[in-house]
This record gives sequence, structure tokens and C-alpha cells, in this order.
Amino acid sequence: MLTAQPVSSLLKVLADPTRLRILALVEREELRVGELSAALDMSQSRVSNHLRVLRESGLLEERSQGTSTWLRLASAGGVAERLWGTLRGELAGQPEHAADLRRLEAVLDERERRSADFFEAAARDWDKLGHDFATGQGRERAAALLAPPGRVLADLGCGTGYMARSLLDVAARVICVDRSAAMLDQARERLEKAPGAAELEFRRGELDSLPIDDGELDGLVAGMVLHHMVALEPALAEMLRVLKPGATAVVLELAPHREAWMHELHGDPRLGLDAAEVRTAFERAGFVDVSTQPVEDHYRPISPAAAEESAPSGAARERARLSLYVVRGRKPRAS
Repeated sequence: MLTAQPVSSLLKVLADPTRLRILALVEREELRVGELSAALDMSQSRVSNHLRVLRESGLLEERSQGTSTWLRLASAGGVAERLWGTLRGELAGQPEHAADLRRLEAVLDERERRSADFFEAAARDWDKLGHDFATGQGRERAAALLAPPGRVLADLGCGTGYMARSLLDVAARVICVDRSAAMLDQARERLEKAPGAAELEFRRGELDSLPIDDGELDGLVAGMVLHHMVALEPALAEMLRVLKPGATAVVLELAPHREAWMHELHGDPRLGLDAAEVRTAFERAGFVDVSTQPVEDHYRPISPAAAEESAPSGAARERARLSLYVVRGRKPRAS
């Protein structure tokens, strides 16, 4: 905002035609000093003298960003705004102003071209440059806001709440189910501290006998639990029962692997599940629109050999790297 100053001082500042040309350009577009000089076809040293006068008079605002200084017309008021409004109209017919505008268009085209060239050159390595986020929660939060509010969702076989945490911004209420009381205690401790507005419920129960009413859920997830089941059909039948018509179930699962030590250490009766097998089981249970998708992630459990401090260096000390996929199915809508 301009400070109050004598009209005579403003008239003196605005009497210079170069300063008027500068104001006309920075009113149209915020420009760096070098870009402004190019649009005026003047040296930066010559332009800088006029910029100092305009800045001191309050007609010009500057914004510093790194090593660059950006210029724009100040938010004028009172006499200054009326004076500039009158003089701006007089500039329209001046040859210098028309030439300035042509050069300004070329400057802006060059700015856009440089930006486009950067992304063209960086495309092959952009996953390293542009996707290096600390946790990935930004992507999860953005996607979560697409979901309609007020939903009741469940995390089946919740463990300590790894999957449920992603539901806290999506749902009005999140029901966490696990057979282990200790797991539910850990989930409660972690999720109640996590950001998100969802109401939390913790229910102890089995996947093939869920402590959830018929049609209570608008959706559910089950993260890496089906490979703990000897038979898939009872659990999938329960998932279908507790969903509302048209609601969706999503399971995250391990692809088949050869880490035999997980039989005993993790209590896994199956070393992963074939995605086609799970899809077929979904369809037999009555789900429709069933689909499978690979996941750009891996489960990395520590084998007993890698966990031992005395284990030799090399492959024995490395974590396993197990592939993941998701299966999605929808409960048929009521006819």
C-alpha cells in the first residue's frame, strides 16, 4: 500500500516515460529484473536506477526468492491510483509501449520454454527428483479427500493399526478388528495419537466370525491377513455380510514366496497367495467387479538369520523383499 506523499513528488516520479513503461509491464506480469530489462530493451544498470525511484515512492513492490528479485505494481490507493489510471490510458497509443508488449510476450514465451525443457529433460529421472517424499502421506491425504464423508470403515486383522491409519481422514468411524487383545491395545495406543477426525472402535474377533452387524460397513480393508487363513471362503463370506449393498472390500496380500521360515516365526500357513486364487475366491463369495492390481511396494520382514547380530555380512543379513498386490470387490447393490 502506498504511503501518503505530496502530489508534486508523485508527479515528478511519473513524469519520466521510462518509469511509466516499467509500471505498465509489471502491472501486467510479475517479472524478474533481467526479464524486465529484456522487455524494455535496456541494460539492467539503467533500469535499476528507475526501479530504486519507483520503490522509494511506493509504486513498486519487490519479492525476493533465492537469488532472484521479482517486481510487481504496488497496491496503489488515493491520488496515486487515480494518477496512474490516467497515465496508463495515455500509454496505449505509444510506439514504445507496443514494442515493450511484443518483447514481454517473447520473454514470457522463453520462460515457459525453459520450464518445459527442464521437465522434458528430467522425465527419465523424475521419480528420483520429484517423488522423493518422506512418508508418502501427502499422496494418501489428497486421495482420501476424494472420498465422501460420513462413512463407516473397518480394518480387519488390524494388528497395530498400519492399515487403519490411512482410513482416519476418510471415515467418520473406523472399526478395528483383531483376534489378539495385545494387538488391539497397541493399535489403540498408536491410532488415538494419530491425526484424523474419525471415531475409533476396537473389537476383538475372528475373520470368519466378525463382531460387526449385517450391512454395518461402507467399506473395509484387510491387510495381509488372508494368507493366515487355512480356507478363504469363510472370511470372504463374512466380509460380504458386513458390507452395505454396493460397498467395497479391498485386501492387500503377499504374492507367493519362498521364505519358509515365516511358517513358524509368523505363523503363516501359506507362503503368500496367488492373486488369481484370491480373485476367484472373491467371485465365488458373491463379490462383483472384482479386480487385482500390483502394488509398488514390498513387504520386508527380517529373517532369523538376518536378526542375529553374529550373522555374516552379505545376503544372510539382508531383509526379505516380498511382492504385494491388492484385490478389490464390490457387494452387489440391492435390486
